Amino acid sequence: MDLRRFNDILRELVLRPLSDIENSVEGIVEGLSEQFGVSRPRVVATAVPTDECGQERPGLCRGIAGRYSDGALVFFYRATLPTILHLFAHHLQAAELGERFRAAMAYEAERLPWELRPLEIAASVRAAQIARSAPPRLWRIWEDEVKPRIKELDENLAKLSGEVEPLLRVIAAQARP
Repeated sequence: MDLRRFNDILRELVLRPLSDIENSVEGIVEGLSEQFGVSRPRVVATAVPTDECGQERPGLCRGIAGRYSDGALVFFYRATLPTILHLFAHHLQAAELGERFRAAMAYEAERLPWELRPLEIAASVRAAQIARSAPPRLWRIWEDEVKPRIKELDENLAKLSGEVEPLLRVIAAQARP
């Protein structure tokens, strides 16, 4: 398999389902944004797990399913709906607190473990409240659109990983003088 063919396969098997997940979650978030009267955050689904530090600080950081960053919900594609609601709760906090939210997040991140940060605890409580009051449509979108795409992407990544190693060997062989 040549590199061009691999890129086409990558686009079809990984990037398209990832985009489908993003689009469905955007639908969920758009409904919530209207319900709460806030601007809609950007939605970014990744095929790369994230950690609590993001890209700001290297070091020992626990893996997490997503993070809220500057008006964006950034989440690993296998995140759950409660994770999405938790990230949206952070968006609500940011809308309510403005610049103080960013300062408080930075302050807590420097001094406290994840599970003891007041903003995280408040977001967890708020996410549970959002889940209880969420319209049935939200749950249907998750079950009917997002979960099948997660499964599809899992299967596609498993298929693709078997093809990457031989491609890397071919590329390495072609790079030799």
